[in-house]
Amino acid sequence: MRTLNRPMFRIGGSTNTGITSGLERSGYADSGVAKRKEMLMEGMGQQPDTSLSQFMIDWGLNMASATPSGSVLSTGAEQAKEPFQRYKASKAARSGLEQKVGLTAAEAEMSHQDRMKELALKGQTTGLLDVQKKARIMWNNRRTETNPNGSYNTDTDENWKSYSEVEAFITEKSIKSKSGEYTEKVEKDIAINEQKEYIMENIIDNPVDAEEVAEIGYAVQNDELYAEIKDKFDFTQYIIEAEDFGDRLPATEAAGSTQHKADLRNDSPDYENGKIYYNMQDNQFYMFSAAGPGFILITMTQE
Repeated sequence: MRTLNRPMFRIGGSTNTGITSGLERSGYADSGVAKRKEMLMEGMGQQPDTSLSQFMIDWGLNMASATPSGSVLSTGAEQAKEPFQRYKASKAARSGLEQKVGLTAAEAEMSHQDRMKELALKGQTTGLLDVQKKARIMWNNRRTETNPNGSYNTDTDENWKSYSEVEAFITEKSIKSKSGEYTEKVEKDIAINEQKEYIMENIIDNPVDAEEVAEIGYAVQNDELYAEIKDKFDFTQYIIEAEDFGDRLPATEAAGSTQHKADLRNDSPDYENGKIYYNMQDNQFYMFSAAGPGFILITMTQE
């Protein structure tokens, strides 16, 4: 996955004052699987593994009642045979159970993560993510020396001091009404962060570029200016990769359109025919035409 550093099309002002870049994701999925596994084991009534301590108890009882036969070592080895066989059988059974439970927990966590990505792509955050989920996103993306464009307390203009402060901020910003919706800015911040998380995992690993692409995605979803392309925009890919954007085809301009050749590679994304993508080279939107093959410039109607 490459790092991109080109100037970007900006929505809603400079991203130098934005709140999104550099998600800290270490251990997030792993901790989710571990918690699910622990809950499943407890739900099945499984206690901590005591097979080793039981082996030692059984062996000790055998040694206490055994008649010595030869040296202490030979006597100990003889009296350990049956307890050790029981220990191996118990350990194997436990290992098999934990493997099955772990697989179930991993599948459940993957399903949960996929659902969160789906919601992020569709921009459906209101009422579907609780306060803790939203606060965790902003805390993980907090402003630091290495992440100067990260989230901070917009009321005080100071960095977050603790996760609890973020959670209190999110709660306070909730609209106190029956709908329970969050303020527009908070909803926008969270929606952009969720899209950015997906983009960094699957498209661009540079947090600054990923943030700006996420802002474009948010604008396409929510700004009336982009209503014409919203339904055709590919939210699984967002952008045209630089290596795939070929030379302009002069013949197409004579026909009244601007089209660029698609120089597709073996590892190029699966651009969908008729879908629209954002081109970071010229800050324009293009529709992919498999018949060309090429990228056709989209000119949107200005109100």
